[in-house]
Amino acid sequence: MVQPTVVQAAPAPHDDADTVYVTGKAKDGSTTVTIYDPAEGVSPDQLRTMLRRSGVTGVLAKGVRPPTTQPGQKSAQATAPQACLSYGSAREWCNHRWSYGAFNDPQVYFLDHTSSRWPVTNAVADWYKAVGIDAYYRWYTAGCPSGRHCVNVYNGNYGASGWYGLTTWNPGTQGPVTVKLNDHYSLTANQHRTIACHELGHALSLAHATSTSSCMYSGTYISLHPSSNDYSLLPRIYPKPGT
Repeated sequence: MVQPTVVQAAPAPHDDADTVYVTGKAKDGSTTVTIYDPAEGVSPDQLRTMLRRSGVTGVLAKGVRPPTTQPGQKSAQATAPQACLSYGSAREWCNHRWSYGAFNDPQVYFLDHTSSRWPVTNAVADWYKAVGIDAYYRWYTAGCPSGRHCVNVYNGNYGASGWYGLTTWNPGTQGPVTVKLNDHYSLTANQHRTIACHELGHALSLAHATSTSSCMYSGTYISLHPSSNDYSLLPRIYPKPGT
């Protein structure tokens, strides 16, 4: 007797429509928005439940968009929001854009607080290739250069929380931005690489991609690098002629 072949369904894509957003408060009282990225095998809905049960407040329901400005903030964004851009499979984290300052490209420095298991240097090198925004690596003890934007990248054992990484931004402001990478899970070198690439992409204004060819895809963490669509979207978000 011939046994039937069992075909396992492919995992559903965790695109931006199902991103796990959590709102909170910074020490200065400003509102923060955090993207929590599920561990492999954890669905966005399961992660929302795990976060709520662990005492995390401000977990937004599926499909609910987080705020893009601070309460009471008056700005051009508040009256005329920027279009939320996409290119192919790449998506923008809506209205989370760095200012240009005195430069033709926003200057973003990643301050690395992590252990050697997290290849932050390699992930920054990938994003440095992007046109439209300049990503630089710096060990955290060197501090943040004056007049530049800085993102602090940490690792730690954050427990069986259901997430591999998170990125926190204060909407409608120029930071601070924080990335956290979870050491609790036993991960391969490739998984460390793609998760680092993923979270740094969030810090550069990208949301979840809809293709597994990008490290910005959520849930399976297949690709180690940004996709050509990610690279094509960034100069659309930051269209000023570069330096």
